[in-house]
Amino acid sequence: MLAGDCLYECEGPICYDFSNNSSMCLEIRAKCQNTCSNKRSYGAIAYSAKDKGAGWSYGWNDQSKAQKVALDNCHAHGSACKSIVWYYNSCAAVAADGNIVTWGRDSTKRRAQQTALSECAKAGGKKCAIEVSQCSLN
Repeated sequence: MLAGDCLYECEGPICYDFSNNSSMCLEIRAKCQNTCSNKRSYGAIAYSAKDKGAGWSYGWNDQSKAQKVALDNCHAHGSACKSIVWYYNSCAAVAADGNIVTWGRDSTKRRAQQTALSECAKAGGKKCAIEVSQCSLN
């Protein structure tokens, strides 16, 4: 399938018209451009619940490299860093409440954050907060 065909099918007849700049279409368009891109752009987030240190990476063409860079960046700020989530052509967020650490991944940063917060609450968190969020395409 050609990229143009993929975009048309993904965006649908309402949002394929670039004169429609509604927030709904802008979000759909961003998601579809990522989905229909042949290039994968990886990112990752690492986090240390012990001292709230975080590190992330984005724009890598290799998942392992994205995770290593995120861990290296986290170690500069935290003493117990763990790789929490990796993603490509999308966004991710980490939410925490003490030792409860959860993540969300979605096509937009806002929705990734909502998912992370929701998962944190489901895990028993009472004061869940977004600790870090990032997108793989910046």
